[in-house]
Amino acid sequence: MARYSQKPTQLTHLLTDLPLLQRQQTPDQLQRCNQLLTELLQHADHGCQVGRIKQGRAVILCQSAAWATRVKMQRDAILDNFRQKILPDLAGLDIEITPNSRIRRPEPEKPSPIPTLSHDAAERLEQLAASSSGQLRESLLKLAAKRRAKG
Repeated sequence: MARYSQKPTQLTHLLTDLPLLQRQQTPDQLQRCNQLLTELLQHADHGCQVGRIKQGRAVILCQSAAWATRVKMQRDAILDNFRQKILPDLAGLDIEITPNSRIRRPEPEKPSPIPTLSHDAAERLEQLAASSSGQLRESLLKLAAKRRAKG
């Protein structure tokens, strides 16, 4: 009978290494981590981003040694904020310098466009207001009046 040279591996360690499970849990977490990192570094045009979360550690990619040094100086604050706001079981941070990679800059949030009503929709709102009463009637008439003022 053959002897095994390796000890059995815990099932949780095997499951955390599956790429499919990592992809399911991290896109939203990575986005939130990157937003928080931008807030903590207090610089809109920084050369850092959270690249991945693997085996309980977040990997921060930096474009230069200067940014890596700045992140290292703030490592404890970044780790504490990540634990409090996003990943309570985060074990630590790894910082890597990747000068040739393209680090995505955080995009400013665009305000959502204000929806506009068509002329027909404004007429229907007025018809609906005619058969309504009270606060609903007033709200429908205000909506229709805004369309009439624009168009």
